[in-house]
Amino acid sequence: MSTYLEPLRQFRQAIYESFPYRRDSLLDLLDAFSSNDRARSTVELSLNPCFLRQYSALYKALSAAYVESDYPVCSLAAYQQGAVLLNTLPPPTQLPYPVFGLDETPNERVFARCLSDRQNIHRSTAVAAQRPVSEGHNYSVLAAFPEAGADDWSQWALPLSVDRVSSVSNAVEVAHNQIAQLLSYPHSATWPLKVLTVDSRYPTPAFLYGLRDYDDLVVIARVRRNRTFYCQPDPDDRSPTRPRWYGPRFQLNDPANWPMPAQQETLTRRQPNGQPLSLHLMRWTNLLLRGTRDYPMHRFPFDLLRCQRLDATAHPQGPPLWLMIWGQPRQQITAAQGQQAYGQRFRLEHFFGFAKPHLLLTAFQTCSTPHEINAVRLASLASGQLWLARHLVQTLPWPWQRYTPSAKTQQRTPRQVQRGFAPLIQQLGSIAPPPKTRGIPPGRSKGTRLNPRSPCPLVKFHPSQKLCPCKDTQQSA
Repeated sequence: MSTYLEPLRQFRQAIYESFPYRRDSLLDLLDAFSSNDRARSTVELSLNPCFLRQYSALYKALSAAYVESDYPVCSLAAYQQGAVLLNTLPPPTQLPYPVFGLDETPNERVFARCLSDRQNIHRSTAVAAQRPVSEGHNYSVLAAFPEAGADDWSQWALPLSVDRVSSVSNAVEVAHNQIAQLLSYPHSATWPLKVLTVDSRYPTPAFLYGLRDYDDLVVIARVRRNRTFYCQPDPDDRSPTRPRWYGPRFQLNDPANWPMPAQQETLTRRQPNGQPLSLHLMRWTNLLLRGTRDYPMHRFPFDLLRCQRLDATAHPQGPPLWLMIWGQPRQQITAAQGQQAYGQRFRLEHFFGFAKPHLLLTAFQTCSTPHEINAVRLASLASGQLWLARHLVQTLPWPWQRYTPSAKTQQRTPRQVQRGFAPLIQQLGSIAPPPKTRGIPPGRSKGTRLNPRSPCPLVKFHPSQKLCPCKDTQQSA
C-alpha cells in the first residue's frame, strides 16, 4: 500500500502548494469533486462531507483558483499541476514511447444570456432531423494515456491541459499552445519520442505545419475515407517550368489509383472479451498533403496506414480505418504500433463520458467566463487524483452489483474509485486545516442596490476586440 500511498500524498501536497489563494477551500473542493456521489450541480458539492466550509466559500474558491486563466496566458498554477501529474506517469514498457490524446469538447450554455463570449458549438444528438448546433463554449483537452497494468482499468485518461477556445481564436492555435506546454515540461525530456493521437478534424495544413519544428513528436491522426493525397513527383521529370511538387493522386475511396504499398501484414490479437481480432495493415510512405502559400506541405511527407478488420473467413468486415503518421521520426513507429497507439485515443471519450455527469465537468452555472474555466480545470484535476487512488480505495458495489464480474475484479473503474474516495480521505486526513469561526458577517448595508448584469450577444463571427461590447469578453478571449 505504501507504494501507491506516497505518490498520492506527494501529489496532494504539490497541488496544495500550487494554489496562490484559498488553497484550503480549493483542496476541500478538489476532494469533493473526487468523492461526488449524489450532487448534480457544483454548489451541491458544499454538502459533501469532504467540503468542511459553507457554500459561499465554494464560490470564493472558484473565483481565485487560477487568476491567470484568461486565454492565451497560461496559468502558472495550471502549468505546475500539469507537470506534477505528468511526473506521476510510470515509464512506458509496452510501447517505447508515451501516448497522448487531443480533442475538443463543448460546454452547452443555452440560457446563460449574461455569459461573455458565447458562440455556436457542436452538440451531438441521436434524434433524427435535429440540428447538432447549440450555444456555449468549447474546451480543448490534452490528456496522457498511462499504460494499464494487470490490475488497472484499461481506459484511464489523465488531462494535463484544459483551455477554452475563444471566439477570437480557434482550436488549432489552442492545440499548438497546449502541445508546446507539454513539450516544455522537464519530465517530457526524458522521453526521446512522443506520440500524439488526434481525430479527423486535426490533420489539416494549418495544424500540421505548426508542429514541423518538433523532432521528437509524431502525430497519428484519423483521416476521412474520402480524402485525396498525392504521391511523390517523378524525379526524372525535367520540365522547363517550376518543378512539380505533387505527383499522382492518391484517392482513398478509389482503389484503382492506389500505388503498391510499401508494407503489408496481418495481425491477430486477443480482445478484452477474449475474442480474437484479425487486422490487415497496409502502409504507404512519403505521401504528400496539398498545402497553400502559407503552409508549404510538399516539404513534409507523411505515411499512410490502412487498417482493415477481418472476420473468421479472412474477409473484410466493416469500413477500413485510415491513419496518417506525420512527423520527422515517423519511421521509428511500425504499422502495428501506429494502430495500437491510435486505439488509445478513445480513452478521451471514456473520460468525457465519466467527467461530465460524475465530476460535473460542464455543470457549473455561472455568468463569469473565468470562473467557468476554473471549475472545468478543477474537475479535470480530480480525475488525476482518482487515478492515483485507484489501488487504495475499497470496492463499494451497490447491492445489485455484488455478483457482477466487475465487482469481483481488482480493475476499478473511475466511478468505483470515486465512490470509495471519501472513506480514504477521512482515514488519511486532509492537508488543509479545518475552518475557523469568524463570527457573523454584517452583510450588505441597508438600502444597497445591485446593478443587474448586462446581457452579452451571441458571437456568430470572429469580431475584433473593439467591437466586443462586454468587458469580460476581452479578458476571457
